[in-house]
Amino acid sequence: MDALLPECLSHPAWGFSAEALWKLSLEAHTERRMWLDIMSITPAFADVYNWLIAQAQAMAHQPLEYMLDRIIGSEEDEGFTSPLYNYYFNEDRLTSDPHAYLTYLEAVRTIRAELRNYHTDETPTLQTFIEFIDLHRDTETPIMSVHTASQLTAGAIQLMTAHKSKGLEFDAVYIIGAIDTSWGEKVRSRSRAISYPENLPLAPSGTSLDERLRLFFVAMTRAKKDLMISYAITNENGKETNKASFLLESSIEEQVLEASSSLDDRLAAVKLDWYAPLVTPISASMQEVLMPTLAHYKLSSTHLNNFLDVSRGGPHHFLLANLLHFPRAMAPAAAYGSAVHAVLQQAHNHLKATGEQRPQEDILSDFERNLQAHRLPPADYEAYLQRGIEALRAFFTARHDTFSREQKVELGFGSQQVILGDAKLTGTLDLVDIDEVTHTIHVTDYKTGKPSLSWQGKTEFEKIKLHKYKQQLMFYKFLIEHSRDYGKYSVVSGSLQFVEPTIRGDIVSLDFSFDDEECRRFTALIEKVWQRIVILDLPDVSSYDPTLKGMVAFEDFLLEN
Repeated sequence: MDALLPECLSHPAWGFSAEALWKLSLEAHTERRMWLDIMSITPAFADVYNWLIAQAQAMAHQPLEYMLDRIIGSEEDEGFTSPLYNYYFNEDRLTSDPHAYLTYLEAVRTIRAELRNYHTDETPTLQTFIEFIDLHRDTETPIMSVHTASQLTAGAIQLMTAHKSKGLEFDAVYIIGAIDTSWGEKVRSRSRAISYPENLPLAPSGTSLDERLRLFFVAMTRAKKDLMISYAITNENGKETNKASFLLESSIEEQVLEASSSLDDRLAAVKLDWYAPLVTPISASMQEVLMPTLAHYKLSSTHLNNFLDVSRGGPHHFLLANLLHFPRAMAPAAAYGSAVHAVLQQAHNHLKATGEQRPQEDILSDFERNLQAHRLPPADYEAYLQRGIEALRAFFTARHDTFSREQKVELGFGSQQVILGDAKLTGTLDLVDIDEVTHTIHVTDYKTGKPSLSWQGKTEFEKIKLHKYKQQLMFYKFLIEHSRDYGKYSVVSGSLQFVEPTIRGDIVSLDFSFDDEECRRFTALIEKVWQRIVILDLPDVSSYDPTLKGMVAFEDFLLEN
């Protein structure tokens, strides 16, 4: 670490003056002492020194995902927070240079994604990260980072792999190079092209003919109007090629295209096309960069809450978390909530499949296993494990008898084509009770955390939380009543079901009846937020108080403008 400190601290993100770094360097070399020793007695570096020591102590046991958040500075630490996040991902850079912003963002995404694919039997730590980087250097294996093209002007062509095209649609799709040695039976296996020792955890996944066929089908089905499949009759050596074997029986009419210009002309055009992106200034706006995302975007209740919650950054937080997907470890409280929701779903599914209640011992084992999968820091894991066991015991003792086989659990609306005005909506509901006689539905949303005894709330935090919970239930009402399969039903009521007991040991459920005026206001609010999102008009909310009053004032602003 001492060897790296001079280079690291001289980075402008840390904000140290050249004079301070020069004095630090001079003292270290003059007194033949290590950098950290000098930092410990230099007031200007005291906070950084204490932070470095704390990270060094935590690296042996703290899970890697959480250590990376601390090193990047995406999570605040007590006393001192790494300045790297604020330097590379501040709002000024986002506005003035979205291309650079996305380049840095994709680099962080890539390294974290590659780390998750790194095979290890133990919970990865910062030492794992060092081993991972050293392994790539020793084997000369690059970690490639590719982000979405930032010049998406009208008529531009998007060049991507078949893998990257998943989930996208285009009026016209061109699949090039559809020859047998690239797609068919004569493909040279990657495992033969790249050979690693068996005990090396960097092994490429092999591909079969079936997998290539499915991937080719994915590429073909991206086309909404026109699909063009092409291949060269001869390769660069003049040897005749064969089209992909699975296209041999195709009834697609082939057309041979003759070259319309000389070889020299084509080479000149290729060279020009190759150098053009390198010499053309990049001037894309964030809206252009996010055009592919916005073209297929659907609004969920979580995204809406993030957009409206001025106490947590509002639209800017929504942009980072829900559109740009800034990578970070799941917060321990969120991991706990996810584990509890998974247990509830498993218990419902067990009853539906067997007709019998899942034994409480098995439920608690499910919870422990689900929580372990999140690889929380040891102290957080132990605390949430005990908390969850106590809460689930109390909940299932009081509420297990209310479970029925007719209830629908984790009901998803991603493919239900829900449209409210112009807004496309999506979401998943925890629990739905359907009355086929009256054609009505009651929606239940499970909540972890401290239960609320009324809809009023006592603290400012609780008031904001309950305000968002009300909007969540109304959002679910709209999801159901505007969906393809459930539009014939009317959602007349909803409830929050708290899993954790009160201090007295009671399990609380808060019922909610939908008010017509509130629903009309919320409908208009959804449409206003949707209009802002699709054109990426994200208002600055720094002038609003981080309170319920400030949140309502921001909602009023959206409705009036």
